[in-house]
Amino acid sequence: MSVHVTPEFNSRSSTLAFPTEQPFVNDIASVNGWRICTHPQGWIYFYHKTLKVVTDQDIRDPATETMIRLVAKKYEFESRDEDFEVHINSQNSPLNMIVNHTHCVASYTLEDVIHDAILECNPHTLNRRRRLYWNYLWNHPAHVPVPARATSDASDTLTWFYTDNLISGGKSVVPFSKGECEDLTRVLHQLTGAFSDLSSTHNTVLTMAPAPCNDNTVGKTVFLAWLLREICSFRASEGYGLHTQKAFQALHRSRPHHPTTLRRNPPAPSPFTIFIIRVFFFGIPNIYYAHVKSSCEYRGRLTSVQQNWDAYIERLVREYSDFLLIATVLLSATVGFLAVPGIPQTGTIAATLSALASLSSITVGVFSIWRHKTNSRAMDSFAYMHNAQHNFWGFYGHAMLLSLPPAFLIWAIITFTVAIVAYAAESIGGHNEVQKVSAWVVLAIFVVLLVIVLLSLYTFSIIWEFRQRTSQLWHKVQTVWNRASPV
Repeated sequence: MSVHVTPEFNSRSSTLAFPTEQPFVNDIASVNGWRICTHPQGWIYFYHKTLKVVTDQDIRDPATETMIRLVAKKYEFESRDEDFEVHINSQNSPLNMIVNHTHCVASYTLEDVIHDAILECNPHTLNRRRRLYWNYLWNHPAHVPVPARATSDASDTLTWFYTDNLISGGKSVVPFSKGECEDLTRVLHQLTGAFSDLSSTHNTVLTMAPAPCNDNTVGKTVFLAWLLREICSFRASEGYGLHTQKAFQALHRSRPHHPTTLRRNPPAPSPFTIFIIRVFFFGIPNIYYAHVKSSCEYRGRLTSVQQNWDAYIERLVREYSDFLLIATVLLSATVGFLAVPGIPQTGTIAATLSALASLSSITVGVFSIWRHKTNSRAMDSFAYMHNAQHNFWGFYGHAMLLSLPPAFLIWAIITFTVAIVAYAAESIGGHNEVQKVSAWVVLAIFVVLLVIVLLSLYTFSIIWEFRQRTSQLWHKVQTVWNRASPV
């Protein structure tokens, strides 16, 4: 016959303390000093204060509890000044972890976590042992208070990460972005009773009494343990405490500067694709190809994916809005031109084609803006970029689709120009000399304007690149001109 005992909550909300004078008969976790501790995610582990043992094994089974006690006899911590405990996973001692809460280190041998060993330890090894400790505390946070050094270590490291983001910008390799550092610092200071705004010009820290709800809570322990574990993992990957400044800088220079993309060596477009891009799309897909490739770059942070995707959509919407405005105005002008009496057949056909091209540009542009703006999440970008890369022509094919609004607009402008020229040239074959002269004057002005426009388009298409040959040619022309000029 069993006796029912009501468990009592201790000062930490996720730990249940069972009185030992009235034990459960069929629940060994309630006797012999064991305590059930619950992780915020829901799993349980067991802690014995006298034995200084933590285990994930289910000691409610008598055989398992006996095995844990036998293993615990191998570890004697009473004569130590530091706050030690052992995490027992099995009967095999090398798999059991020794934890030092005083210095926030953990290892699989006691000699690695004693005070003298910590003083003689190099920074890289000490960082590895600290990572083991914070990973252990993240999984077992409900039986110990928050270590005293956790808050200061986290705050100091976040300040450096924020500084590195300011100095290095997009080349920063720290695990948290500038915005993430601000959010983490804000949460950290709210938990510890201080508030600091890293984004302000003057970094003001306001000290206040810690909120009672955040004092020694399991959630606070988990947050700090996770944060410091990520910090130690990043430092381990960067060779923290191993290299001198010169060797460290040489190591970073040897790393590839180009960010990882979905496909590092995309296949070159076929001659037929190049012909279509240059003739029918006026080379516009090359610009959108570079835009798509830069948007699918991954720089080691998921936040950069959202930023790239937002910038990609913002640019498309802005450019398409401009194209829509021009196409709408051109469509109105074309409709008005078709209402003019006496237009030749060539002009009518060209103006009709111009109206159709303007309508196509408006239709594709409006639909593209709508679809891109309604799929602005980062998870939408993964399917988008995957499908764009694996269609028939790859990224070049998708770049041609993105180029349809400006390409249709250019064809609309060209055909509308042909319609006007055809209307102006109709009078050349007439008998009225004034109309003939006027027509030739209009055509001459059209040729001059056409040359100026083509030269302007060519100049603005190459001005963004360094061209040493152009400067050399201009220097030769200037030299010949100076020689030919009279002294």
